[in-house]
Amino acid sequence: MVARFSAVAQKVRQASLSAPEAAARKQFAARLSIAVNVLLIATEGTIAALTGSLAVLADAGHSVFDLTASFFALWGVRMAAQPPDRAHPYGHEKFENFSSLIQVAMIGLIAVFIVGEGGRRLATGTSVDVSSVAIAVIAATMVLDFLVARYIGSVAQTYGSYALEADAFHFTTDLWAKTAVIAGLVGARFGSDLIDPAAALGVAAVMAYTASRLGLRSTHVLLDAAPRPVVEERVRAILNEEAGSDGYHSLRMRQAGKGVFLDVALHLPGGTTVAEAHDRAHRLSQRLCEEIAEVRDVVIHVEPAEHPEEHHDQHFQIG
Repeated sequence: MVARFSAVAQKVRQASLSAPEAAARKQFAARLSIAVNVLLIATEGTIAALTGSLAVLADAGHSVFDLTASFFALWGVRMAAQPPDRAHPYGHEKFENFSSLIQVAMIGLIAVFIVGEGGRRLATGTSVDVSSVAIAVIAATMVLDFLVARYIGSVAQTYGSYALEADAFHFTTDLWAKTAVIAGLVGARFGSDLIDPAAALGVAAVMAYTASRLGLRSTHVLLDAAPRPVVEERVRAILNEEAGSDGYHSLRMRQAGKGVFLDVALHLPGGTTVAEAHDRAHRLSQRLCEEIAEVRDVVIHVEPAEHPEEHHDQHFQIG
């Protein structure tokens, strides 16, 4: 006997009130990201054209990459907000993970470009053209990058958005890159042209490390890996309380976005009626959905406690 409970009625009512608000907040953050990047490109491009500063022009090029990433972030959060349908019965939350992975790949490309350019400058000793206007513009946009990164990051953390987390990281890497540019320009004023490429290589290393961690997290979810151990501990604690001495087996969990989908085989005494089995399964599903915010969908397989142990693996092939 298999019983499935996608969410109890109370949780569905709560979700119906909070989900549209969450989707609106996430989409607003993504649109803000696009608007800020357009502003940065226009400002930096204009200053670069007027002053001829290569530093500002390079930063404008970085903002073009960030703008593309912001469009992917908006696409990811909009798709994730779509309800389940025939083609995606488990919902669309993994679109955020996919969007995050694309953005991480773009960060990797930027890091590779920085390494190549930094290495070339270290080898050739290319001089840095110092411009007071360039330093002022980059310093001003750093403040904007910092504020936007903090806001988008807070929205990403509040609503568990992988796409916005990657987008916030784009603004953070832009902040690091601009710090390296300013260090290089200031160093050049004091006669050292090596500070700029050296700082850029350091920024690229940090970008590559942080992007790889973010990419692994997104890949982890896309490959249906188990959620964090703390979530499994909480699930098992409830299962142990509800199953009692009858026990359970074959617990499986996977993530889709921030949500967790799980199935488990619940042991019941042999004389349990169908109605009693349904009530036990429903109570267990209700507790899992209500007490663990990450749990979105529960499938419970009910079987007699006296079911031969060798038959357990016929269900899920795990213990």
